[in-house]
Amino acid sequence: MRVSIGAPLFAAAIAAGLLLHAVPMAFAFGLQSPPETDRTTGGGGFGFSIPGGDELNALPGSGAVPPTEGSARSVPQVHYDLSTLPPAVAAMRERIIAAARSGDEARMRAVIGLSTPPPVFSPTGDGDPIDILKAASGDTAGLEVLAILLDVLDAGWVVKGDGAQARYIWPYFAELPPSSLDRRQLVEVYRVLTAGDFEEMRAVGSYEFYRLEIASDGRWLMFMAGE
Repeated sequence: MRVSIGAPLFAAAIAAGLLLHAVPMAFAFGLQSPPETDRTTGGGGFGFSIPGGDELNALPGSGAVPPTEGSARSVPQVHYDLSTLPPAVAAMRERIIAAARSGDEARMRAVIGLSTPPPVFSPTGDGDPIDILKAASGDTAGLEVLAILLDVLDAGWVVKGDGAQARYIWPYFAELPPSSLDRRQLVEVYRVLTAGDFEEMRAVGSYEFYRLEIASDGRWLMFMAGE
């Protein structure tokens, strides 16, 4: 059988072309360096970010709050053990709670008067504290705000500053980025404010509801809403 020389030459040309094409492809795929295995964004050595990966790796009840993207500030430690509070701070907390639970205006005014200067209840620092509480409350007696105060003090707290300059702040989530809170912490948040209000705060990136601060020497520093 007669065989045309053109066919082998054509086949050889095709084979050579494929070989030349395969060499750069080999460098592109077969000879590349191994993927990174210790990325912090995705975990597990996948080399890409896994949605929710940090939350899945966190141990329940560990108290660790996963950092949020773009958040440069460090997340403060959250405290729940009341026995660790300085005696003066714990005593003032109990006095405030007792006065708020009583619903008695005179008792609350007496506790307010224990601190010098008196605690701040408005951004300007002006006005009678009881009148401010009444004006902010959904009822005319200011009892709704007292209920909020109790829920605030029932949450965990964080400490800012050291030594004599330390401030004890309730609720702890006033000092944490809203987007960093886990499901357990959100349950605590919803005891203080509605889910709708919290979503608005998440959108702006900061807590803007009531917080309470007590100085390390037991002075009641403030109770008011705002960032």
